[in-house]
Amino acid sequence: MPETPLPTGSFSSPQVKRVHYGEGCLSGLPAAVGELGGSRVFIITGRSLMQQGTILGRIQELLGDRCAGVFGETRQHVPRDTVLEATRAAQSAGADLLISFGGGTPNDTAKLVALCLAENVTDERQLDRYRIQFQYPDKVEIPAAHNPCLPHISISTTLSAGEFTNFAGATDEERKVKDLYTGDGLWVSAAFLDPAVTTATPGWLWASTGIRAVDHAIETVCSRISFPFSDGLALEALRLLQQHLPRSASNRDDLESSGYCQLAAWMSIYNLTNVQVGLSHGLGHQLGARNDVPHGVTSCIMLPRVMEFNRSMTAPQQRRIAEAMGVDTRNADDDEAAAAAVSALENLIDTLGIPRRLSDWGVSEADLALIAQDAMEDLVVATNPRPIATQEEVVELLHRAL
Repeated sequence: MPETPLPTGSFSSPQVKRVHYGEGCLSGLPAAVGELGGSRVFIITGRSLMQQGTILGRIQELLGDRCAGVFGETRQHVPRDTVLEATRAAQSAGADLLISFGGGTPNDTAKLVALCLAENVTDERQLDRYRIQFQYPDKVEIPAAHNPCLPHISISTTLSAGEFTNFAGATDEERKVKDLYTGDGLWVSAAFLDPAVTTATPGWLWASTGIRAVDHAIETVCSRISFPFSDGLALEALRLLQQHLPRSASNRDDLESSGYCQLAAWMSIYNLTNVQVGLSHGLGHQLGARNDVPHGVTSCIMLPRVMEFNRSMTAPQQRRIAEAMGVDTRNADDDEAAAAAVSALENLIDTLGIPRRLSDWGVSEADLALIAQDAMEDLVVATNPRPIATQEEVVELLHRAL
């Protein structure tokens, strides 16, 4: 007799055409560009990688005369004006293929540049036509883009793993809200996971984005519509991150552990567009937009509190999370095992040395109501395992993290 009813549903395979992984795989970049027909390749990255220069220089060397230009001014949380600035630069360069080099910020910027070029978006307000609009609990509007986007290759230097979804986020700085965008044109065409290009990533950034991958995995396992395929990948991702994230964060030259973390991050997010996520991701989006808290850090702060909030609905799933993170749950009931899962997560975050109170990152009591209000308008909150009765529940949860 099965423990749970046989799941039924449908699965949409992620549309990333090719993933290159392992030390030295970046050498395959010229072939990947050739497969996609790129002759005017435009690189989108951030200031720190521009200044570091060595790895960017290697990418430019591999591209040769196919490198049409570089935009090196991406900004955290992807302000819309930066997206349009990068769009103008790519257009001026005559780009026929985009490369994002860095973490989630260059990746989302490049996705939205591709959208803007395809739809001839030249003004911030035009982006409103394409953002997802949501009213809790179930009123959602997902506008359609109509024109094909340029191919996009991602070269990742963090563990946020956004290159494996067809979502992108951008901040409306006037409203102080992070909006989500989606569409088939936002899938990357190829992704490179080469640990050798991550050595310049600061330990704190690597560690915090690693917890972002943990967040992907935990909210996958706890999803209302998780199933064995998604659980298997997510739980193995947790096991690998528990083992390798502290090593790779403390020694940025440990390419083996960094490579395993990259694989785990990919596994953690593989099913995200199928099983959906919840409140930790929704709060993370808005803490970033309103208070400039880095997304990996938002997971360090909010995920333990969200797990507690959801325990009444997800204790058996949290038992499996505890076990994947090395906790012996044989003598514990589900509630005790769920509490142990939170403790294991907090111990991992503490080992990585990341402050995990909102107040450590400049968030005050006065901010909480607006953050909660914005989160309730974030699509991913609709699929939180425990339905949210009132906005005040979210304020109270934030207060516990203050």
